[in-house]
Amino acid sequence: MLQKTIRQTIELKGIGLHSGRETRMRITPASPDSGIVFKIGEERIRAIYSNSHNSLLCSTLVSNRYKISTVEHLLATLYALNINNAFIEIDNEEVPILDGSALIFAENILRANIRLQDSVEKRIIVRREIAYTNNNSYAIVRPSSDFRIKFTIDFKSRLIGRQSLSIKITPEIFIREIAPARTFCEYQEIEHMRSLGLIKGGSLENAIVVDDMRILNSSPLRFIDEFVRHKILDAIGDISLIGYPVSGEFEFYKTGHNANQHLINNIFSNKLNFEIIDTPEITIEEKKKISEEFSHLPEIIPSYS
Repeated sequence: MLQKTIRQTIELKGIGLHSGRETRMRITPASPDSGIVFKIGEERIRAIYSNSHNSLLCSTLVSNRYKISTVEHLLATLYALNINNAFIEIDNEEVPILDGSALIFAENILRANIRLQDSVEKRIIVRREIAYTNNNSYAIVRPSSDFRIKFTIDFKSRLIGRQSLSIKITPEIFIREIAPARTFCEYQEIEHMRSLGLIKGGSLENAIVVDDMRILNSSPLRFIDEFVRHKILDAIGDISLIGYPVSGEFEFYKTGHNANQHLINNIFSNKLNFEIIDTPEITIEEKKKISEEFSHLPEIIPSYS
């Protein structure tokens, strides 16, 4: 399999969920083996687990001088669409929340088109079960030939309640089933989060707000289990910090970004846990087939206007 980048430049702007400040962002193609790299000021921060920082309610990348928060939806989209290399210039310390889902990121990436590069893609293979537990939550990854995620949530709100979903992650499934799922919160938590200096940019335009058995948004849920689907979206963003496409089956029970990132760190804590391999080279015909498959992806993007 060959590495991939985007073909055209993407420009986006929007409000940061927690900062409340407008951010402008420019995503450009990057050379093979670059990885996903953010540029803020004069610093570059690669989106990899060793640069991640445990923060409340979002995933954050850090350098000596800067931090970039709420990276998970963008990173999940790049990862699920198999984009290995991209350069992201950003003028503020938070990625825009947009509509609270990953759908706008997916639309823009597919509109920019995906370009195959002349370098073989590396893949990380999980070789044995690895776990992280914390009180009554846990995160586990097991060997698998595919990339799969099972997530279970259990909230006090009767509308959310207990939801569980197990799903194989492919570009097509991500676009249809995961990317549209929006971030959410319970109404009674809003005052507490604001007291911590969070969700300054939060609104009913970029988050589902749940008050026991009703949602306060005028727009309906996109899925009956949209809440657990969004947690899978967040988890993909955290998993992307592995830095390579992964073959493994992940199971998350009532976890957040902190626990997810602990699991990623545990994978790399022992070299016997994983193996990094070169994927097989492909023929010209296979390369053509992959390009055709990606060219059809924009046709399946769901619309919620």
